[in-house]
Formats: sequence, C-alpha cells, structure tokens
Amino acid sequence: MADTTILQLNKLTTGSHSGTWGDLTNDNMSKIDTSIKGYTAVAVASTTQTLTTGSAGTGNQINTASFKFTGTLSGNSNIVCPAQPTWYFVDDATSRTGNNWTLTFKPSGGTGVLLVNNAKHVLYTDGSTMFDVGADMGNILANGTLTANNAVSFDPVNATAASTAFTFNNSEGDYDARFAGDSETNLLFIDASTDRVGIKTDSPADDFHVAGTVKVTGASDFDGAGFVWNDSAASLDFRLESGGSNPQPNMFIVDGSADKIGIGTATPADARLEINQKESAGAIACLALDQDDEDKQFIYFDGTTATDSSTNVSTSADSGGTKNGAILVNVNGIGACWIRVYDSAV
Repeated sequence: MADTTILQLNKLTTGSHSGTWGDLTNDNMSKIDTSIKGYTAVAVASTTQTLTTGSAGTGNQINTASFKFTGTLSGNSNIVCPAQPTWYFVDDATSRTGNNWTLTFKPSGGTGVLLVNNAKHVLYTDGSTMFDVGADMGNILANGTLTANNAVSFDPVNATAASTAFTFNNSEGDYDARFAGDSETNLLFIDASTDRVGIKTDSPADDFHVAGTVKVTGASDFDGAGFVWNDSAASLDFRLESGGSNPQPNMFIVDGSADKIGIGTATPADARLEINQKESAGAIACLALDQDDEDKQFIYFDGTTATDSSTNVSTSADSGGTKNGAILVNVNGIGACWIRVYDSAV
C-alpha cells in the first residue's frame, strides 16, 4: 500500500511486509518524531535544490520540522519542498557576502517565500503557496523588548480610518522615547515625566527644546503668551532679511554683544537704534512717521531739562547759537522742508 502523502509514513496492512513490521513501525515513529521536533541542516549547493526523501535518519529531509540552511549562494536560489500542506521553522544562515543573491523556499510548482538572511522564519504551505507567518500576523503583544534589526514600515492599508493612527504610550505612563541619528544620540527625545520634547537633548527645559539650529521654510504662527528671544541674556545676534526688489541682508539686526539694534546695518554703532538707508536710487527716506491721532505729537522726547545746553532737553528760548546747517525733512508732502541746526541752546 502507498505511503502517506505528507509524512511519507509506510501504511501497513494485515499480512503485508512479513517480518519487517518492527522496522517499518520504527521508521514511521522516527518520521513522526522528526516532523514534530526534528532538526536538519541543509547546505545549499545549487541554485535549485529539492529536499530529499528516504527513511528516517538516512537523508529524509522532507519530514523535518526545523531547517537551518547553510552554504554560500552562487546565485538566486530556490529550495523546494513537496507540494503538500505542512509547516516549517527555518533559519537562513547562508552566506551571501559581496552579493545580493536571494534564497526562496517554495513548494514544488508553487509560490515561495523570499527568506531574510540571518533570520528565523515560521512558515506554512497549503501545497501551492508558502506563507511567512511573521510577515502577515494579527495583533502582536510583546511583553519583553521588541527589537527590529531591519527597516520598519507602518502601512495600515487594510485598516479602517479610525485605526490608522500610530500611538506610543497609550496608557500614558512614564515611558520615554528616543530616536538616534547617525552621530546624534538624542536626535529626538520624548521626556514622558515632564511632557516635553527635545531635539539633540535628553533633558528638554520647555515643551519643545531644540539644542541646535532651526530652519523653517514655511509660514510660522506664534500665537501664545509672548515671544522671547535670548532669555538667557547671552551674546546672541538676531537677524531678519528682506526679499523685495532690493533685498536687504540686514533688514533688522539685534547685536547681542553691543546691545544695539540696527536697521539696514549689521554693526549699529552710533545709537541704541541705528537706521542706515543704503539705497541711493530708491527715493526712500530713512524714517516715516504717520500719526493718525491728529492732535497728538509725532515724537515724544523725554530727557533731563536745563535752562542751558548742559542736558539733552533745554528750556532756553535763546536764538543766539550758531547755525551749523539744516536737515531735509518732508512734512505732509512738502519735500523741501529744512530744520535748522544750532550748535548751542543759548
């Protein structure tokens, strides 16, 4: 009588195999044993290699539950098992140094699974297609450390809209998350205990703390309690550029070392605020004051008064000082207005 199709067990009938029942029965037991807990190392010696059959312990590879594939691949290779429903544990320990050869495990005449080099696989086949259990699983709960030594892809193509989110720390416990870069240990750090996020720091001092440079190429909306620059009072500059027809690299400068502000200059020197209008052909003033409150002043000067020239505000009405020149101003569209400059208040 023919053997069984999956484990290749010898079927024994009354009166058959006279004098060999013991040997055949033991062979069947060995095949059952290896199909449940058996282990076989198979050296891949050709690009297409079929698992062998035979008595248990004498080259019967097809009954083995666990395989370790070894050897050096010489090209894209296939290991072929019988076209019968069964399952396997497979360790791909083949050598592929210096090339990108692939190794596929497949049922005869069917579709196989591309094995991951130096990885373990849980596989089963329905006789025509090999399936990798680890590549298509349901819910997974890891009560220990979950480590991925290769790329990780989150692609919920079969999920509903309500379940497509990726959630870390759903229980809202004190669990930090850290992402490293090529040379940066804390490229992104989520500090759960303080509910803060750090870039290049594992101890963020604020809700979002960047210990490095920041570049924003899109619009930014600061809508909160306030915007503070250089709260640590360090010698840090702040610069804004313009991008019109005549771009200004130093449209607005805060010179942290000099404690001065410059408009149109990177080195304000003559005052706390210096405006330098460098465009000679632009027909543009340095400063325009537009006062819509018609009964109020344009400029309010608040200084120290004296009756002579000894302070910055003088109450003297004397006009005896020497006229040193005049400054051109524009008042309500009258362009040729001049303010006389005296060398003394008295």
